Amino acid sequence: MRKILLFGVLLFLCARPGTGSCGPLLNEILAGPARDWNGDGVYDSKNDEWVEIVNPGPGSLTLDAYILTDERGKAVYGFSGSLSAGAVQVVYGSQSVAWETAHGLGTSGLRLANGGDTVQLKQVVGTDTLTVDAYTYNANEGGSDRSTGRYPDGASGWQIFDALNPYSGTTPPLGNGKSPTPGQPNTGTPTPLREETWGRIKSVYESR
Repeated sequence: MRKILLFGVLLFLCARPGTGSCGPLLNEILAGPARDWNGDGVYDSKNDEWVEIVNPGPGSLTLDAYILTDERGKAVYGFSGSLSAGAVQVVYGSQSVAWETAHGLGTSGLRLANGGDTVQLKQVVGTDTLTVDAYTYNANEGGSDRSTGRYPDGASGWQIFDALNPYSGTTPPLGNGKSPTPGQPNTGTPTPLREETWGRIKSVYESR
């Protein structure tokens, strides 16, 4: 009887949004890109959106059963592989488009509305789909080149990473003056800028 009760408690915790007890967590979201975040040499408002997840640990996680969905629960990206404890993984809009195309789902991408939206991280278990984590952000978080994320990684509180577009309002979450950190720990380390040759810059503009 005690074992059955313990199993029930664990199942309840795993199914609760935002607990992170049995899976990864949403860690950082950028809904309003104003630059080439995915590094393909071309700025695109859809392809340069991104969502980052983190494995809060303590062990490695197999990601094959986890998906990102929009506010209506429609899948926009399916994960694969594994993620070590404490590690983060970023998904760009361009990756979402490629995944949707491969699965015959259209090419809408992450569909992150600048004026506010909900991102959901779900786990497919047999015929059930459990919400592992979800975050609803507001318009102040969706401003150009502002990300909103946990600080530090996996923490319960969210902050706006607003070094590229300072937020001076009083509606929480507030800005922390740090740069967005896609694919990197949320410690405020500036996103490294890639060195570009004149030939590469020229080729980008000539291809438009």
